[in-house]
Parts: sequence; C-alpha cells; structure tokens
Amino acid sequence: MNIKNPIPSTGFKGLKENWRSDLTAAISVSLVALPLALGIAVASGVTPMSGLLSAIIAGIVTTFFRGSNLAINGPAAGLIAAILGGLAVLDNNINYVLAAIVVSGAIQILLGLLKMGRFAKLLPSSVLHGILAAIGVIIFAKQIHFALGTKSDAKNIIGILIDAIYKIPEINPFVFIIALLGVLVLIFYKKINTKFIRIIPAPMWVLVLALPIVYGFDFFHAHDITIFGHTYNVSPELLINIPENPLDSIIYPDFSRIGTMPFWLTVMSITTIATVITMASARAVDKLDPYKRTTNLNKDLVGVGLSTMVSGALGGLPIVNVIVRSTVNVNSNAKTKWSNLYHGLFLLLFVVFLAPILKSIPLAALAAILVHTGFKLASPKVFKNTYDQGVEQLLFLSSTLIITLFTDLLYGIIGGILVTLI
Repeated sequence: MNIKNPIPSTGFKGLKENWRSDLTAAISVSLVALPLALGIAVASGVTPMSGLLSAIIAGIVTTFFRGSNLAINGPAAGLIAAILGGLAVLDNNINYVLAAIVVSGAIQILLGLLKMGRFAKLLPSSVLHGILAAIGVIIFAKQIHFALGTKSDAKNIIGILIDAIYKIPEINPFVFIIALLGVLVLIFYKKINTKFIRIIPAPMWVLVLALPIVYGFDFFHAHDITIFGHTYNVSPELLINIPENPLDSIIYPDFSRIGTMPFWLTVMSITTIATVITMASARAVDKLDPYKRTTNLNKDLVGVGLSTMVSGALGGLPIVNVIVRSTVNVNSNAKTKWSNLYHGLFLLLFVVFLAPILKSIPLAALAAILVHTGFKLASPKVFKNTYDQGVEQLLFLSSTLIITLFTDLLYGIIGGILVTLI
C-alpha cells in the first residue's frame, strides 16, 4: 500500500482518525437505509417500526463484534420470503417468528465460534442465484398489488401474479401514480448528473416525491375521489402505520412452539439464508474495499448473530450484511467500521425527530422500491448471465427457482443442491 494512502487504523484509534469521512458516509447510507428498512418490514408482514428497529440495532450493536471493515448491517430483502414463510407455518403469529429469529441468531453465533464461516462458500453459485431469483419473484408478487392499489386473495405466488393482470381495470390511479413515479426515479436516477439530485439517494427521492401527492389528495382522511366517471378511495390505510410512541412497537418473542417442526423449519430457513447472504455480501464488499482488507467471516457471523438475537428479542428482523447499503458506504469514502455505527445513530434520530413525516409515507412508494428490487433479482439479465456460464448452470438456477416457488426457501436450497449433485 502506498505510504500516502495507508490502511486506516482499527478500533478506537480508527474512530478518532477517520470520524469525519465515516460520519459523512453514514449520512448517505442512512438515507438509503431508511426507506429500505421500512419497505422490507412492510413486505415481511411486520410493522414498519420493526424494520427501523432492526436497522438501528444493526448499526449500534453489530459494529462492536463483527469482522467486516466497510459492510453495512441491517434487514435485507432476501429474508422477506423466510419471514413470510415462518408466519405461514406458525399460525401467522409474529411472536413465534421472533422466537425463531432469536434462536437463529444463537445458531449463527455458534457457527462463528466453531469457525464454520468458510463452509458458506460451498453453496453452488447457481443455487444461490436461483434462491435470489425466487426471492425476487416473491417480493415482486407480494408488492405489485400495493403498487397498483389492488388486492389479491390468491393462495400462492403464481396466483398473485396472475391476479395482477386481471386486476388492471381496478387500478387506483392515485396509488399507481406514486408507484410509477417511484419506479421511474429508480430506473433513471443513475442517468441524471445534476449534483443537487445526486446528493439525495434514489430510494429517498421516491419518498420525497410521493409526499406532494399524499398531501395534495389528502390521504390522511378517508374519502372518495371521482375521475372520468370512476370513484376511487384514498385513506390513511394507504400510508404506513407508525405509533405515536415508537416504544409501543416493541414486541417480544414467544418460545412456546420451540418443540415443533414448523418452528425449526423456520429457524433453519432464516439461519441458512441469513448466513449465505452475510458471507456472500462480506466477500463482495471486500472486493470493493480500496484498501483490500479481508473480512473475518467467523467474527462476522458472531456479530450478525448477536444483533439478530437482540433484534428478535425486541420485535425486529434478522440482521445481515447488506450489499446495496455497503456499496453506498464504500462509494461515499467510508474508512472504517464506525460508519455502520453512525448510520444506526442517524436512523435513531430520524425515528425520534421525524416520526410525523414518516407517517406520511405511502405504502405505494415502498412498494415501488421493492418491486424494482424484486425485478432486479429475477431479471432476464440474471438468467442470461447464468446461461453464458453453461446450460447446466441455467438448469441448476431454474430448478432451484421452481422448487422454492412451489415449496419454500429451505427446500429450494436442498433441492437445488441435490439437482446440482445429480
């Protein structure tokens, strides 16, 4: 390493030497993390505050125990399907799922202490891409109706997607315009070079541009609006639900189902997906690190496992390394792990001082972010890139995708590995 560009110090010495660059980077990261945390929570079937609570814990707790230098921790879209699956088999009771999250975190700590992090590398890449593609389809299907202002009573993902087509005549234009505007922002943001625009991250722009529509058409009071002879309803039900006192959103796990198979299937699903995402993201961030530092994967498992236990114990979601926010962190010139701590503190300040504004965020804006995320995970480009590596790789990916969509994530991973071995 060039002496003019030395590797940043670690520990509290690194905090003292690099606090300005880390603090500046954390501002950008927190602006990306805020809408993503809210959206991931809503898509997971839990309260919006659960997402913010998870992100805050991920910043404040994980930083002190993990092995990453520049990764950002928080709830991830990849766990949405695991949480939804847990709710489905555990009587739609979030308290049971929270208990599974706590146990999952404990298992990750054990895996880290036993130095098992290296085994996450053994998962075939095509199976991993198949799982991510399946997660993308699930996210897209679950959020598309929020973006259209419609509802689906279908019992499976394929049915929900088909309903999205049949429900087109029932689209609520006041909801759809918010989602459409959000998707367009996410698509064209990188092509805009205006400095003022680029200061604010794209997901945050989605929320900002939705607010004039919310206030202009008064989403805060239920009423009907007639346009072109059709009547549409707008109401507070189209906005996220934030309690007056954020502490009221804290709920606790219920371990009474710990002796049942559905509980342990949920635990294994969350543990497997969270571990794979954390390890894969850590390796990806290492490649982005300008100082070429290497993450201690076992220590990272202990860090995310501990914070996952704390998060689940207070009503939050599993914690992992998240690649999008980590990329923003690296590109914003962060130097040390302390930027992760700062981003958690900024989110805490947002909750304390911006609660009234958070209540004005429409579900359609969050749906736009997640629909875009889901599409990217399962885009035609993913299948093309896999096919370029060999037709057998496409077979492994497709098999994993199909098995996951018709069963769940854990069976999808097992099935994908079996197909690959065969």
